[in-house]
Amino acid sequence: MRTIKLISGIAFFMILSLGCSSSDSSPAADCDSLANATDAAQLAYDNATAANLVEKCTAYKTALQNEINGCGDASGILQNIVDGLDCTLPTTTGTLSINLGSAPLAFDVITVTTTGTTRHVHGEKSNTTYEIDFDVEVGQTGANKINNFELRLFSQIYRPLIPAAFGNDWASNITVNSSASVVGTFHGELVNEGDISVQDLLNGVVNINF
Repeated sequence: MRTIKLISGIAFFMILSLGCSSSDSSPAADCDSLANATDAAQLAYDNATAANLVEKCTAYKTALQNEINGCGDASGILQNIVDGLDCTLPTTTGTLSINLGSAPLAFDVITVTTTGTTRHVHGEKSNTTYEIDFDVEVGQTGANKINNFELRLFSQIYRPLIPAAFGNDWASNITVNSSASVVGTFHGELVNEGDISVQDLLNGVVNINF
């Protein structure tokens, strides 16, 4: 009888332990996994190109929905992101161009995406590695409304040099910022990540419909 009681006690303890383990640690681990998947999908979406934008956006939206379904979303933050994601590739027409010194550079592949209140403009020049990116807040017009400006040239990223080294101070002016178009100008000195090379950006023009 003692042997039976001892075995029964051990079995009960093991069942209790397994029950506690499965109920206490598994959901947290699952939520960590889902959150990590969302973070990875967001990173891929943030670095998407015109060629894979729809794919990366759809994957990000799915990861967000999986996290909501698996872990809840009491604050509604994740659902707001889902609602703000438009995974259709917009048809964008118009002009996105700059001069680097005296050399003109026009971007003929243009995409516009909106996440929440931020509108992201991306341009590429066909058959080159030249790319341009910047953000504007939806509806905002006036001076210095262009944010997070980046120009990719020769596998290097150039950003506004503030203050300017040679007098061409960074500035922008958005005159139209509607649900279907962005119009404005920008100019200024850009510097690469190693602060080695400065590019003189002149006559920047954005005049696009989407």
